[in-house]
Amino acid sequence: MIRLSLACLALCATAVPALAADVTVTVKGVEARGGQVSAVLNTAGTFMRGADYIASAPGNTSGDVVLTFRDVAPGDYALMVMHDANENGRFDMDASGMPEEGYAFSNKGQPLMAMPTFEGLKFTVGTEGVTLVEPMTYMSAR
Repeated sequence: MIRLSLACLALCATAVPALAADVTVTVKGVEARGGQVSAVLNTAGTFMRGADYIASAPGNTSGDVVLTFRDVAPGDYALMVMHDANENGRFDMDASGMPEEGYAFSNKGQPLMAMPTFEGLKFTVGTEGVTLVEPMTYMSAR
């Protein structure tokens, strides 16, 4: 009876999939403008209204910045990254509405010609880790 119970526990433990995975993002082409490179993962319900997961790194060196979101629940997400050079917690725009700070999106989101959409940025996190490589875009000179 004890052997049967232990065998059942062992079988159940191996049959249960992982409930969370890491999402690692390499942001290419970051410029040394100071501040923070901050990123969020959003579900459809929090898109453009908050963040389900947050990661950040210093923005004081040029090149690639790697951000890791730990223990992300399976589901669909959109990635948005900003280089908050002045560390005011906002994505700054100039008087004409052009971005003054660097940005990146999942799915190689193109330079802003319109507001991004969840469907356009969506990617899926399963029980395995996800690796994204996204280019940083700067519309303004330093």
